[in-house]
Amino acid sequence: MKQKIILSLNNVELEEFRELVQNSNLEDLNKLVNLVVQKDDPDSFIKRKVYEALSDLSGFGIDFIKESHKLKSDLGLTNYHKKSLKTYFQRIVKELDSDKIVSVTECEKLEKVSECLKLIKSKI
Repeated sequence: MKQKIILSLNNVELEEFRELVQNSNLEDLNKLVNLVVQKDDPDSFIKRKVYEALSDLSGFGIDFIKESHKLKSDLGLTNYHKKSLKTYFQRIVKELDSDKIVSVTECEKLEKVSECLKLIKSKI
């Protein structure tokens, strides 16, 4: 069974955590930490963060979510949930050092997971 762990770390602590994980035998965790910390691959970073947001709102695991899924019929997201995506998506855009704004209206129009990814990519 997978567990969700949320860490709140400053930059120094995050770098120390990355080094700790790097020196462990946990290859999957190492890849994930590097993806989130270094952001070397923006497409993978965006996909991971969007899937985390959708998982959080829908209750489905990250591994379950596919780009082809429809937000309403496959993930059970209502219009209220789609409005909530604005906060998640704005955070992703900010983490990628963009000043562009994700609007609630844009989030309300989203129908598929693939459209969520396209929206974020259009903001960086």
